[in-house]
Amino acid sequence: MSFLFHKFLEDISIFSIPERLNFPFYYEKHPLAEQAVKEMQENLIAKTKFTHDFGIENPKKEGSFGKMFGVLVVQNLDGELGYLAGFSGKIGDTSHYEGFVPPVFDMLGNESYFRSEEEKVNALHLKIEALENS
Repeated sequence: MSFLFHKFLEDISIFSIPERLNFPFYYEKHPLAEQAVKEMQENLIAKTKFTHDFGIENPKKEGSFGKMFGVLVVQNLDGELGYLAGFSGKIGDTSHYEGFVPPVFDMLGNESYFRSEEEKVNALHLKIEALENS
């Protein structure tokens, strides 16, 4: 899982490690978290080719919607600071992208309840279409 650990690209030696996590509803952003966000955003722009309409070019277009991304600053077993990157839900038709942590629950996995029920719904849809066209 080391491929999920992103080392900071910029020098972060001037920042101290916070003593505890911030309260999520009222907090001051830590400079390490801000640096991690900046680096993730730059990486998204430069390297990632998503098959998802984020609504950036035409925000009012039907079917386009944003996506929530996040970072978690961590320290690995070697004592190096870095961050994990993640996103909510799925992008396009997948919830797995290189460099992002996998979902806690993979509703799109082959063995998931969602997939098995989706297949049943699709089968019913095909039967309805066949009946309508006969």
